[in-house]
Amino acid sequence: MSQERFKHARFLGAEGIGMSALVKILAQQKPEVKISKSDLSYTENDPLDNDIDLVVRSTAIGIGDADYLELKSRSLPVWHRRDMLNYLSQGHKQIVISGTHGKTTCSAMLAHILVETGFDPSFAVGGILSNYQSNAKAGSGEYFVLEGDESDKSFTITNPYLALVTCIEEDHLENYPGGLNEIRDCFYKFLDSAEIAVVNMDDALLKEYVIASEAKQSSGKTLIRYSSSELNDYDIQLTMPGEYNKLNALGCIKAAEALGLNTEAAIKALQSFNGIKRRFELINSDYNGIRVYDDYAHHPTELRALLEGVLSLNPKRLVFVYQPHHPERTQQFWNDFIEVFKEFPEPHLCLIADIYVARSQHINGVDSASLVAAINKTNVQFLAPIDTRATSQGNHADMVAALRPGIESFIASKRSENEREDGHLQDCDYLFIVGAGNIAKVARSFCQTTNSSIA
Repeated sequence: MSQERFKHARFLGAEGIGMSALVKILAQQKPEVKISKSDLSYTENDPLDNDIDLVVRSTAIGIGDADYLELKSRSLPVWHRRDMLNYLSQGHKQIVISGTHGKTTCSAMLAHILVETGFDPSFAVGGILSNYQSNAKAGSGEYFVLEGDESDKSFTITNPYLALVTCIEEDHLENYPGGLNEIRDCFYKFLDSAEIAVVNMDDALLKEYVIASEAKQSSGKTLIRYSSSELNDYDIQLTMPGEYNKLNALGCIKAAEALGLNTEAAIKALQSFNGIKRRFELINSDYNGIRVYDDYAHHPTELRALLEGVLSLNPKRLVFVYQPHHPERTQQFWNDFIEVFKEFPEPHLCLIADIYVARSQHINGVDSASLVAAINKTNVQFLAPIDTRATSQGNHADMVAALRPGIESFIASKRSENEREDGHLQDCDYLFIVGAGNIAKVARSFCQTTNSSIA
């Protein structure tokens, strides 16, 4: 069967942020194609009809998945998510944004700039854009903005017309046995494959790439640089705080300029960018006097940047709740996490919940209580779950029941003796709930203003 001809595509892990974008775009581009889905979050999967003639899976789908085994036994073609992405972007110029951090924000910002300025791009982004309440769109324009996933090396088989890289650091080492050197080489290969390369010169490895590229004097390639030293030259106004977000925005402005867009038009478009779900997202502006935010940060560098942005809000007293992501990652960056939280300032309070485990394995000695003990600061404490119905450490059957009462009790125990006449708390004005795991469910529970149980 030709890759260009299929009638019924089955998506395994369809609710993953990357897969759900493909489902939406395929439905818009090819309404004649039947789509069925399965996902662990579903109460019941779509039936495994006999007319399924293409299987699409992500890296998260293991070879032991029941649907995968059944469909594989039918000798059906199986595409990785990246194969479907390349298929959907055929006939477009790919604008691919990657990097260890910031790629979702940059992808969303650049997609929004091109939408606002009339380019009508397609886009597939690893987050829900608040402006469109979606992570994907099938446009009629020539550009397809997509997020290049470095976690499983998918970004190396894209076909970028323009490639933007935010930074290169160690992460996802389970897929990079060669460590940082292998990660660097993959990013360099990615940049080499593009006609236009946009790179952040604040990053040492990207600066090395630029120096090496200039020495080679590659013909026919456009190399564009951006750095924080240029920020004062641009009047960038964002709804998202933090210098790191302004730097992301600058990279997108430079990319837009390379595509022929006027600088002022790009800057104006960013003024209406309302951010991304789970990236410095305001969940509730007044939860009994507290502003509640949700954020996806889970790497030490991301946490440090997020804290910089949070503290720029000048909170009187911040409660910062963090769920580490996977034992392997926590072990790999153990000392880096300690360093980040050693710097957590008074009078603010940091609560560290159990490590999110999901499909990974526990590692003896790698747990949040031990991490807190190693940090050894009075204002960094372990958030012990009060709900004992847990499938495993960090994977509670009811995350809200397990963690929210503890969060509220910490807030209550630190309240000032005097209360405002309206009953709102004076001493805690910001609550951030942070992590890439299922702690997002806890954040969402604070969406509505209620008669709080804080007493």
